[in-house]
Amino acid sequence: MTWWKCSNCGYVFEAEKPPERCPNCGEACTFYDVTCYTPECGCQGYDPKLVARRPDEESKF
Repeated sequence: MTWWKCSNCGYVFEAEKPPERCPNCGEACTFYDVTCYTPECGCQGYDPKLVARRPDEESKF
């Protein structure tokens, strides 16, 4: 499955495809694919570099 990050609230979740509305904030947002595609890094799931929060985002994970 793919890991998605909401462009509005920064919520990260796993789903086959992004929903119409964010499951956390309920807004119709853009969702970014933050799945780790670098097998040699040893990370499974989302890429922590892609999930890095902006200073204005609240901690949602």
